Amino acid sequence: MKIEARYLMIEWKSEGIARHIDASAVPLEVAVDEDNVFEIESSIFNDFHPWLGIRLTHASENEVPVFTSASGTEVALLRVVDPESGEAWWLRNDGWDADTKRHLSEMHRSAGTFTIRIGDVTLRIHNRLSGMGRAGIQAYVNDFRGDLIWMIMSDEAGATANGKGSGSSSELIEALKILESALQRIRASPSVVIRECQTLQPVAKVRANLTTFREFASRPTRFHVTGRSFYEAADTPENRYLRHIVAVSLKVAEAFARAASSRSNFLARLAVEERQRAQQSRELQWRPVDPLVFDKQTQDIEQRLEDLLAYGDREISRRPYPISLGARYYEKSSFYYDPQEGAGTKLQDIEYRIVVMPEDSFELIYRTHHFCKRFTITGSASSGARKTTRGKPFFRLEFKKIDSVSPQTDVLEKRIRKRQMLEANDWSVRLQDTEKRELNQEADVSEKRAQEAYRREAEIASSVRTIQVQACRLADIDAEFVKRGISSSPTFPSSMKFVANPDYAACIAGFNRIRRMCEKGGFDAPMLEAIEEVGILHSSDIYEKWCLVKLFALLTQDFKFIPEKGWQAKLVGTALARSVNTRFEFSHKASNLKVVLTYQATMPNGRRPDFLLQVFDTTYSGYGEHGNDGILRGGVVMDAKFRTTWNTGELDRLLDELTLTKDYATASPDAAVFVIQPCEGTIRVPESPLHWGRHCDYGSEEAHSRGWVQAGVTPSGASSVQHLKRLLIMIFQKTFGAPREESDEVDDWLESNPQSRWLSESFCFGCGEPHTPDTIRGRRTRGGQLSWNFHCGSCRSRTIRTHCYGCRRPLFKNGTRWTYHNTIADQITNVICPGCGAYFDSEYN
Repeated sequence: MKIEARYLMIEWKSEGIARHIDASAVPLEVAVDEDNVFEIESSIFNDFHPWLGIRLTHASENEVPVFTSASGTEVALLRVVDPESGEAWWLRNDGWDADTKRHLSEMHRSAGTFTIRIGDVTLRIHNRLSGMGRAGIQAYVNDFRGDLIWMIMSDEAGATANGKGSGSSSELIEALKILESALQRIRASPSVVIRECQTLQPVAKVRANLTTFREFASRPTRFHVTGRSFYEAADTPENRYLRHIVAVSLKVAEAFARAASSRSNFLARLAVEERQRAQQSRELQWRPVDPLVFDKQTQDIEQRLEDLLAYGDREISRRPYPISLGARYYEKSSFYYDPQEGAGTKLQDIEYRIVVMPEDSFELIYRTHHFCKRFTITGSASSGARKTTRGKPFFRLEFKKIDSVSPQTDVLEKRIRKRQMLEANDWSVRLQDTEKRELNQEADVSEKRAQEAYRREAEIASSVRTIQVQACRLADIDAEFVKRGISSSPTFPSSMKFVANPDYAACIAGFNRIRRMCEKGGFDAPMLEAIEEVGILHSSDIYEKWCLVKLFALLTQDFKFIPEKGWQAKLVGTALARSVNTRFEFSHKASNLKVVLTYQATMPNGRRPDFLLQVFDTTYSGYGEHGNDGILRGGVVMDAKFRTTWNTGELDRLLDELTLTKDYATASPDAAVFVIQPCEGTIRVPESPLHWGRHCDYGSEEAHSRGWVQAGVTPSGASSVQHLKRLLIMIFQKTFGAPREESDEVDDWLESNPQSRWLSESFCFGCGEPHTPDTIRGRRTRGGQLSWNFHCGSCRSRTIRTHCYGCRRPLFKNGTRWTYHNTIADQITNVICPGCGAYFDSEYN
C-alpha cells in the first residue's frame, strides 16, 4: 500500500459529492519513523484553508482510513471522488453545513498532531500553524514566476557567455516590430474570398434563382426581389492563422513585459537601498554594540578558563613550571615558550625553546591561547637540549602528565571594565580610522552598485515600454480582425499565400523569430500558461522552487557562471514538476571552476536533500574523484523548510536530524549542511554583531560545517537572498586556493616576495569578474605569513585573504556586509577564527 497526500481545493455539489477538485501539483512528503509510522507535515494558514486529502494506491477496497481521537474513538474518513480524474480522496469530515453547502473539518483549521489508522498502518499528520496568509504565499508565487520568466526570456546568462549586453528584449522588440508592420499592411487590405449570398435587388438588375421566381410569382408587382449576389469575406484560413499568430505573440509579449517590469522594480528598489547604505556608511561615526553579543563572548572566555581550571587533579603537588607560550610549533601538541621571569635555568647558545604536552591538555590551553600567554603548569616532565636536523640547538620540555594548569590573565577584569565603559557610552563605540576607511570603501561599492542598478533599470524599463506599445498595437489589429469576422485557428493553411504575398511572408518571418526565441528559451505558449497558472496550494513546494530559481539567479547573475546548453527547458520543467536528480552544470569564465547544482539528489541511503551544490576544479579534468567533472573542492547540502515560526532550539534539533539521522553530510565529501528558511529573528542570543547575526547561523563555532540562513520575500524585495548569497560566497572561498606567483622560479610561496604578480582562480563576490594579477596585492602579516588583498576594478569590491595566527586556517574579510566569520562585539572588522576561536586584540596579545 502506498500513501499519497495532497492539498485540495474542493467545490461541493452536494453532501459527499464534489463538483470540482483542484489538487496540488506535488504531493506532500511522507516519511517513515523508527517505529514504522508514516508521518506527514502540513501547514495551517490564517485565511487560507485547503483540504488535506489522502489517496491510497494498491490498497484493498475494504481498507477504510479511520480518524483516531485522543480518547480512542474512531471515525471513518469521507471518500470523495474527483469527477474529472475519477481518483478517490479520503478526507476528515466533521459534518455537512446545509446553509453554506459545504463539508466542515477542524483538521485543516487546527494545529496539532492527528492520527489516522489504515488497517494495521498508522499515519500521523503534524499540522503546524503558520502566521502567513494567502497574500504572503502569493508573494512567493509572483516572485518565483517573475524571476523564472525573466531568466528564460532575457537570457542574461547567454549574453554574458557571448560578451553581449542584455539578451532577448531587443530580439523580441525587433520581431514584434516586423510582425506589427506587416500586419498593419494586411489590415489595410487583407486577403479575402468571394462568397455567394442572396440579397434584395431591383427587378431590372436581379440575378434570378428559384427564390426570385417564387417571390415574383406570388406578387408580380414587386419592385425588389431576392436574387443572387456576392460579398468579400476576410475569414480565410490565412487570416485565421494570423489571428493565432497575434494571440501567441501577445502572450509572449505580455509575459515578458510582466517579468521585465518585476525585474525593473527590483533594480529600482535595489538602487535606493544601495544609495541609502552608502550614505549611512559615510555618515556613521559611532557604532552600536549589542550587549547580548558582548556578554555571550565574555561567557565564552569564562567557560574556556573554567574548563582549563577544572582539568587534572590539583591535590597532587608536583613541580610547577611557570612559562610564557609563544606561537604553535610544527610538532603535534607543542608551542614555542620562554620561562617566566625568575623561573627556569638560563641556557647559553639556545636558539629557541619548545614545550610538548598531552593532547587533551594542549587542546584546553590552545582554546585560551589567543587571550592568555602566561601559565603555571604542574606535572611531570622531562627536558633537555636538542639539535635540529640543520644543527641548530634548541631546548625541549615534554610533559608526560599534567596535573593542573593555572592561567595568569586578567582578561575577565578587563571585560568587566570594558562593559562598564560601553554602558556609560550607551552601548556604542567611536569608529576607528581603519573602520572608517573600510566603510568608505563599502560606500564606494554601494554607489557603484546603485549606478549599475539604475542603468539596468532604465534599459529594462525602456524595453518594457516599447514592448507594451507593440502589444497595444497588436491588440488593436486583433480587434480589427474580430470586427471583420475573422476567427482564430492554429492550423497552418495549405495555400501559397504565405509564400507568394510579401506581407503575409513578413508576418511568418516575424513570428518565426518569436518562436525561435521561445524554443531557445525552452518554452512555448502552453508552458507560459502553465507558469502563470502556478497556484498557492502547496506552499512548501513553492518555497523549494523559489529557492531553486534564486540559487540559479545568484550563480548566473551575481557570480557570472554560465549554465549548460538547454538549461532553460530543464529549469522550466523542474520548476513545474517535482523531478528527482535534476542536474544543472555551470562553468565560470577564466577561473577553471565548475558548479554542479542537483535538485532532489538521491543519496545512497535513499534520502533526498533539496539541493546539493558541488564545486569542481576542471584544471585537471578527468583525474578527479568524480570523473570528468574534475577535482571536487567543496560543496554544500541545502534543505528548504518553509516555516514562519521556530520554537527555541528547534533549528538546532533539525540540523541534528539532517546530519546525524539523515546523514546529509555524506551526500558529498566535506560538504556543509545548511537549512534555508524564510523566518527572520531566529537567533535568540546572536553570536555575531553583524547585521545577519539575528537571522542566520553560519556555523562559526563548528568551522562553518553546518547552520541555517534566512531567505524569503521581503517588503523591499531587494535583500531577499543576501544571506543566501553570503552562504555561497563562503562555499566558494573555501574552495579557492592560495594565490600563486606568476613566475615559476620560486617553489615555496611562503618565501616569495609579496610584491610579486599573483595568480588566483578566485573571482569577485560582488560582480563575478575574475581576479587578475593587477588586482591582487600580497603583504606579510605580523606572524610572517602572507596575506592578500583582492580589489575588483569593475565594482570596487574588496576582500582580504589572511590566516589565523594561531591555527593558520585561511580567513576572509569581506567587509561588514559579506563577512560570514564571527567578529568581536565592539570591533566588527576583527574576525574570530572558526577553527580555534582566536582573534587579535591588542589588550590581550
